[in-house]
Amino acid sequence: MSEHHLSPRQAEEKFEDTDSDEELLSYLEDLAPQIGWVVIYFNSLEDLVSQFIREAMLHDPYQDERMDIFLSEMLFAAKCRSLMHLYGHTIESAAVKITQTDLNRLEEKLLECAKRRNEYAHADWLGIKKGGFVRVKAQSKKQGIIHRYKKFETSQVEDDISFIDDARREIEEFNEKITDQLWGRG
Repeated sequence: MSEHHLSPRQAEEKFEDTDSDEELLSYLEDLAPQIGWVVIYFNSLEDLVSQFIREAMLHDPYQDERMDIFLSEMLFAAKCRSLMHLYGHTIESAAVKITQTDLNRLEEKLLECAKRRNEYAHADWLGIKKGGFVRVKAQSKKQGIIHRYKKFETSQVEDDISFIDDARREIEEFNEKITDQLWGRG
């Protein structure tokens, strides 16, 4: 994976535009299915986080629907932080054999999933430069605007899909473990 942090002027000097729309479309046709899987698995992960928040707080279908009003207004990072706080409270106040270190590791993995997904969701896919460099982020700093360009290879996209899918499995196992211990089933 190749990544560059450049000002707009530096990017213009370093990267040339693709030669043709055909070149651009060919590149996107190869990556589009994998990009779709990143979004599919990430959305599933986000749904699990919401589900586990509801389970940790409520056990009533009517209340769950009311909780969804708040969850629908939250971004993934806020949902993740809320769930981690609920889990952390459980770890501190109940007799479970899960540590804050375990929880911190899970939180880091979930936030890494969000970072990876955002690179795909917010990339300037139609502005791909020669060599397959895509602007994935723009940040305003004291020195001006800095653009982050990244080159996506099929193998790396597949690794990101696997990473997010693994995180989905991990949070399911974590939730099952903490719930079972909390209710004396594990």
